[in-house]
Amino acid sequence: MQSISLLQIASTLAEFFEVHLTSQARAVEQILTFAYSRKPIPQVVVLIVIDSFDFRFYSDFADELKSIHELVKRDGLLFECETVSKHTTPAIGSILTGLKPEDHGILTNDDVGKSKIKSILEILEDEGKPTAAAIETKGAKPLLGKISYVFAIDDREDIFEYDELIKKHTISVLGKQDLRLVFSHLRAIDRFAHRGWDLSVAAKVTDENIRAIANAVGERNGLLFICGDHEAHLKDRQSSRGKAPATVPLIVCCP
Repeated sequence: MQSISLLQIASTLAEFFEVHLTSQARAVEQILTFAYSRKPIPQVVVLIVIDSFDFRFYSDFADELKSIHELVKRDGLLFECETVSKHTTPAIGSILTGLKPEDHGILTNDDVGKSKIKSILEILEDEGKPTAAAIETKGAKPLLGKISYVFAIDDREDIFEYDELIKKHTISVLGKQDLRLVFSHLRAIDRFAHRGWDLSVAAKVTDENIRAIANAVGERNGLLFICGDHEAHLKDRQSSRGKAPATVPLIVCCP
């Protein structure tokens, strides 16, 4: 299993779609080879970020994450990615720009929309390749008018309802034949980690949502990226990890 950085996701997408991205991170050749080997070559990519989905969570909850593990077993790629932040907003900023948080400047919710750095979504859009995002309202608003399809989901106490809406919009927008890239953000695991609730429940629901999205991606002969953003906010993570960098999984597959 190859070890890479979350910064390489945007670079890989840029090379796959043949657009220019300003980043020092190199594209992952193994992913490009995988994508180009598909017949026909995928025309749409769906990038799902699962909040607090770290590599240990992926391993510890394998029984609850059967659909996700099955995507790897069935001809998918699995990478262990070094994280760039302990927090969601800067991590997602890095996933979408290929830059470190100190370079893209999106460190808090207040910074969203203020950075002059364009995300891979906006870069593709500028090149005539329509993109979509299904994310929380604060992150979605700055994208209005900049990309073709924006689904803004208000934060709410019922996080399963929130993720259900993210899933539905992700699947529905795949019906747009001109679409090239979708970015979506599932949050149930993170909410359960913060509240100290039963993580196996969040894992099962997340897995069901991914399975439904994967089926829709498969119907479009698309390429699916699934990754975490940062280490889960759990007490045992800090004590057991020590000074080693936190890692999250990146799964790439054609469902």
